[in-house]
Amino acid sequence: MPVAAPDLARHPLTRWTGPLGLPDFSAIADGDFAPVFDAALTAHEAEVAAIAGNPDAPTVKNTLEALELAGDALSRVSAIFWCRAGAHTNADIQALERAIAPKMARHFSAIHMNAALFSRIDALHREREALGLDAETARVLEKTWKRFVRAGAKLGEEEKTRLAAINERLASLGAQFGQ
Repeated sequence: MPVAAPDLARHPLTRWTGPLGLPDFSAIADGDFAPVFDAALTAHEAEVAAIAGNPDAPTVKNTLEALELAGDALSRVSAIFWCRAGAHTNADIQALERAIAPKMARHFSAIHMNAALFSRIDALHREREALGLDAETARVLEKTWKRFVRAGAKLGEEEKTRLAAINERLASLGAQFGQ
């Protein structure tokens, strides 16, 4: 019988209810991470797909801001996991770290190499002078555009595939080396 995906809106890894809005670490078990990571990755993929597939012309709000706000659950579970992996690890966490590092690399390579998404960011970048952006928004746009370009957005399909494989391998090796 398939296990239901965790409710990201209520899970202690993604909804922090501890003192000062921090995670309630006493409510988090090592076995919680894998299913929450899977659900958070899926949710983030859906958010990114919605941004990339938006039929409206790209705007700061529907592209740049939406991208910045996407993936909250993934950010939260990642923050707790990498903290635990670095400060309070064990064999289970290390095994998950070796599994999740290449999965995260694949996930972010797919985002940064998403042609439809980059097309929206690139359109904003080309029109940045005419958009009347404040300094902070202009900086976020510039850094986002550069991050995508540096991560392979302008490469051909063959080169994207090769770079994604390299990123995945480096993530795997990095996790192994760190342990």
